[in-house]
Amino acid sequence: MRKVLSVVLLALLLSGAATAQDATPVTLMHGWTGADNTEMLNTVFDRFNMDNPDGLVIEPTALGWDDLFTQLTLTAATGNPPDVVMFHNTEVTEFVRKGVLLPVDDLMAEAGVDLTGVPENVIELSKIDGQFYCLPGDLHPMNLYYNRDLVEAAGLDPDSPPTTGEEFMAWAEAMTITDDDGMVTQYGLDQPLGGSLGRWFFHTLLYQFGGSWLGDDGLSAVDSEAAHQALQYLVDLQTSGVSSMGSGVGDISAFQNERAGMVLVGPWMVNSYIREGKNLGTAVMPTFGSMPATWTNTHCLALTVQESDANYLNSMKVVKWFLENYAEPGIKVGIVPVLPVALADPFWTDHEFAQYYAPFVESLSIAVMEPAIEKYTSVFAFGGQSPILRNIEAAQAGDKSVEEALADMKAGIDELLLDE
Repeated sequence: MRKVLSVVLLALLLSGAATAQDATPVTLMHGWTGADNTEMLNTVFDRFNMDNPDGLVIEPTALGWDDLFTQLTLTAATGNPPDVVMFHNTEVTEFVRKGVLLPVDDLMAEAGVDLTGVPENVIELSKIDGQFYCLPGDLHPMNLYYNRDLVEAAGLDPDSPPTTGEEFMAWAEAMTITDDDGMVTQYGLDQPLGGSLGRWFFHTLLYQFGGSWLGDDGLSAVDSEAAHQALQYLVDLQTSGVSSMGSGVGDISAFQNERAGMVLVGPWMVNSYIREGKNLGTAVMPTFGSMPATWTNTHCLALTVQESDANYLNSMKVVKWFLENYAEPGIKVGIVPVLPVALADPFWTDHEFAQYYAPFVESLSIAVMEPAIEKYTSVFAFGGQSPILRNIEAAQAGDKSVEEALADMKAGIDELLLDE
């Protein structure tokens, strides 16, 4: 009997090995590192690989966003790009113009991809010259998080979060605590200097005050009155003493350390804060200006141009599966799926964290993306010497006046836009 079982087991093992060996790989490059949580995303890829539909196996590569843009350009130039790339809709135009991405309308039809119910503005951002070059997976807007325990300790109502700039500042002031020596021991707001969060909050304020990044001439419009109001608000936050970076005591983890009552960031932090044991509250971005608005972007999946079209349909099948099974990475990574079948998945609707994501779903109607321009990855870089980040931080730190920072920001953006 043992001999028979051993033979059967060996046959099964060999069969599995053969299946894995015979599987067709689909290479996928993405930027879901750090807070985007590569490990959690890999569990979804593992599930696909275990099911092995159509004999396909995903082979992922995770890179930081700026590194991804560089590597995608380099691998395409050498004729060996990944089959699928997962990045943001705002970057699509640039890589289409570089000849890196494939129009996929015919492949969508062949694979049976259905985008019915996806917000029209997201669909339009997925098209270039009327053709689909990427398929949208989610939206991830910036909103308000607050520590319910610190809110209650300040005599505020955690069930009535601030909806206006005045209410927001009242909360921030109420939760800012100083000791007998005048040192801040608790901040109202965790707001770091510059960085992506600074850029995204500036973007939010820019549109709330009625501005935009670009003018009718296609060049930067950050010399506007709206841009001045937006950057001045950031500077005033830093000098008011309610912000974690405003007093010169640098602590970008103030919210995690329960030394700040509020933070403004995207839905990808829900899981981290809950795992840290925070008594968490989330709310739609308050309206600081004349109209509601908040920064957002969307992850999407695109196919790259290959020397052979042999794997194109396989790649589209991977994309279709991932979009339809987006509820799990949505909850685990912290993003809001846009495909109705994913939003209707019990993994999303019945999850214990669904309550924290509800304001992010609600805020989709006020969410505004950065412009999807050809020079997007240069103008809206995530680090380095970006003229946007460099000048926001200089103004917040007091190294430049608001006027000087905006003038230098415009000059830097325009130089990038005009560079051939």
